[in-house]
Amino acid sequence: KNVALSVRSPQKAEKFAAAGVTVKKANYYSEEELYESFKGTDVLIYIPSITHPSYKRVGEFENAMNAAERAGVKHIVFVGFIADHEDSPFKMAPFFGYTVRRLASSDIPYTYIRNAMYADPLPPYIPELAERGRLLYPAGDGKISFISRRDLAKAIVKIAAAPQLLGKKYTLTGEKIYTMLELAALLSDVCGQSIVYKPM
Repeated sequence: KNVALSVRSPQKAEKFAAAGVTVKKANYYSEEELYESFKGTDVLIYIPSITHPSYKRVGEFENAMNAAERAGVKHIVFVGFIADHEDSPFKMAPFFGYTVRRLASSDIPYTYIRNAMYADPLPPYIPELAERGRLLYPAGDGKISFISRRDLAKAIVKIAAAPQLLGKKYTLTGEKIYTMLELAALLSDVCGQSIVYKPM
């Protein structure tokens, strides 16, 4: 299958271009750039930006949806987040509440993917945690599932490339759910120092 990557700064995607991936310039703030980039696209995988405050992402997504509709995109795969439920106190939950409704109001068929917390930031975080001796998460007594970005990417690509998997909703998580006490104990074992959980 032909794969194209739309990015704000093409020079940062040179390794993908060298691997044979078509790289296009498209900024979420420019509907015209998005439109030009999306032309000829069968399946569009949309990964939200990390713009803060999160309400600015609504405008970005609106630009992308308008561009996709104009460009005749045949299917959208939206990559969201697990904390998108209506009573979620998560700061980005309002954005995800908007996106799923915007997708539903479009004539473009869509697939909605919700991912768990990224596991990738944990290993580089360990030296700082060991120095502080504390794990800070706003999880209370709750549990969190983690998943690596690599595993997410593999699953998202598999879904996008298989017509029989499109048009559904998926939640992608790791195999285990951790309490923060369990996670603190695991990180303590890894670094050989005591790390205790302090709820934020």
